[in-house]
Amino acid sequence: MKNWNLYFFVGIATLLISCQEEEREFIDPNLDNTVPRNSQLAGLMKNVVTHDGSFDDIVDRGNCFSINLPYTILLNGDEFVINEILDYQKFLGTDVIEISFPVTITQSDHVEKVVENNTELEIFSNNCKTDDEDIECIDFVYPMSISTFDSSSNQLKTIEIGHDSQMFNFMSDVSDNISVSINYPIKLVLHNGENVGAQHNSELLSKILDAAPACDEDDG
Repeated sequence: MKNWNLYFFVGIATLLISCQEEEREFIDPNLDNTVPRNSQLAGLMKNVVTHDGSFDDIVDRGNCFSINLPYTILLNGDEFVINEILDYQKFLGTDVIEISFPVTITQSDHVEKVVENNTELEIFSNNCKTDDEDIECIDFVYPMSISTFDSSSNQLKTIEIGHDSQMFNFMSDVSDNISVSINYPIKLVLHNGENVGAQHNSELLSKILDAAPACDEDDG
């Protein structure tokens, strides 16, 4: 009986060690699908999911945030409701546009703020950088699956990402003891509507670098 107990405990210990090794093997930082926290790819991924606020600059004069739709303006003295992004194409640089406050804005980090008047809006606008780092010409297609391994607890998790804001928060909050691995293949869409795919980190990095300068807005 003692020998049987010994064999039992040895077997359990071997199984636990084997499982931990398999977890580490699954998300080994040396594998091509693991994204080191401070890597070029991690930074570019965060830039891709940074909220682009440049599309409504003709109204709010701030490229690092956008005003949530719908909202009302006075366009050359007449009331006009902006319901969709295409409405901005109707405006001319000579138009007199006055925002009907309050409005809610979404900042580059996807945090929303209520703005009560034009003075408050100008404060947000003045804090924007001319050379913002957001990448507008390529987007992730969701849902997207990511695996994490916590080296402090030996826990392996799979997370399903469903939106840019969720990806941004995940990339911002991941700690040093967490290894992050993309579950390929993934899909992306270019600004012209073309669908592209990536099978590994090198291909994803190449796709982002190729797309980044293609339609960078003039924030100046």
